[in-house]
Amino acid sequence: MGVVTVGELKPSISGKRTFRPSSSIRHATEWPISDVSSDLTIEVGASTFALHKFPLVSRSGRIRKLLLDAKDSKVLRISLPNVPGGPEGFELASKFCYGINVEFTLSNVALLRCTAHFLEMTEEFAEKNLEARAEAYLRDTVLPNISSTVYVLHCCEALRPISEEINLVNKLINAIANNACKEQLTTGLLKLDHTFPSKTTPTMEPETSSDWWGKSFNVLSLEFFQRVVSVVKSKGLKQDMISKILINYAHGSLQGIRVRDPQVVKGSLHDLELQKKQRVVVETIVSLLPTHSRKSPVPMGFLSSLLKAAIAASASTPCKSDLERRISLQLDQAILEDILIPTNSPQNSHNTMYDTDLILRIFSIYLNTDEEDGEDSDNYIDESQMAYDFDSPGSPKQSSIIKVSKLLDSYLAEVALDSNLLPSKFTALAELLPDHARIVSDGLYRAVDIFLKFVSL
Repeated sequence: MGVVTVGELKPSISGKRTFRPSSSIRHATEWPISDVSSDLTIEVGASTFALHKFPLVSRSGRIRKLLLDAKDSKVLRISLPNVPGGPEGFELASKFCYGINVEFTLSNVALLRCTAHFLEMTEEFAEKNLEARAEAYLRDTVLPNISSTVYVLHCCEALRPISEEINLVNKLINAIANNACKEQLTTGLLKLDHTFPSKTTPTMEPETSSDWWGKSFNVLSLEFFQRVVSVVKSKGLKQDMISKILINYAHGSLQGIRVRDPQVVKGSLHDLELQKKQRVVVETIVSLLPTHSRKSPVPMGFLSSLLKAAIAASASTPCKSDLERRISLQLDQAILEDILIPTNSPQNSHNTMYDTDLILRIFSIYLNTDEEDGEDSDNYIDESQMAYDFDSPGSPKQSSIIKVSKLLDSYLAEVALDSNLLPSKFTALAELLPDHARIVSDGLYRAVDIFLKFVSL
């Protein structure tokens, strides 16, 4: 009994099963296969399929070539261990060869497309073959809808490398990006119609449909998510939408990692593995954030959470520095909770509760950053602000620094409760702001009073 082997045998399913088509089934070419016993056995992993070779060779170029190239004309067994999707993929393809109706769905279209490529089920061997049918379903049903495309892309993760080789992954990613930008344009036009309603059309609120498809990205692996976001950014999706997508994905990913087994010992191998996963997620999300800007659409609370996660996961120094700068640019939007960063450094010999050195860096960056630093406004100058004196109480910068001074005074009052905080650290923070930053110094005096009481204890 001859054997033709394609690739290395890697069993994917334990046990064996045999697929025999019903005697009532006829192939599309109407060959009388019901009266012919199976004359070919296909091995896919640990599963076997007893089949008739004529329906297979009529649609599969790969099986036809294997049989034609075999030196033994009585080949009865073929091993195909690398079929995409294993036995499931081959069974669907073989049913298609026998003329059985195979229903295309979002769950199986990527599998069928990859299997069709592997088995060479193209128009060269039969009209309306499996590859063409899968492509038609992708074109008509999947690609026009963002959520459907995202789901099929998710299915492609388990079908690599072949899903990459046939350019299916890139096709899906580009469709997502193009449709996202079309959705953005449509939403903008709806808002425009709402602003200038037609005399004959009743006023209607534009649908806020831009959020629902962004949530569908959560099914993607981090690698595929990063690729999709990179492409939608390059296609011109607005930064506020990018921010929403990142926040939603980060929340789901980091929350899943943080749900740790209470029995996991801190510092154990499992704990370190979870920390590594969190570090990769945080560093990837930070790399995808919109450009630095004082008018960034990324909420301060999210940046603060990312920094806390980055510190806890021992993220890279560039990652943490990037977050520190982003927070400094939007410091006037922060609340006290945003800057209460717990100390997580082994160098913290004084066992302080909060990382005052980090906050000192953030406030210093804020004070030493020019108003236009980080802006992506292409050097645009607002003439209405040219008359402001940036050292006067009414200027935009002065208004910002007053907010920051109140924030710092609240922070000083909080860290003053820490009996382990060195006087030099407290003094460095208290003296950080320039004289004109505070209109009144009540908050500072209160913080000093609290600190002196706790130092004397």
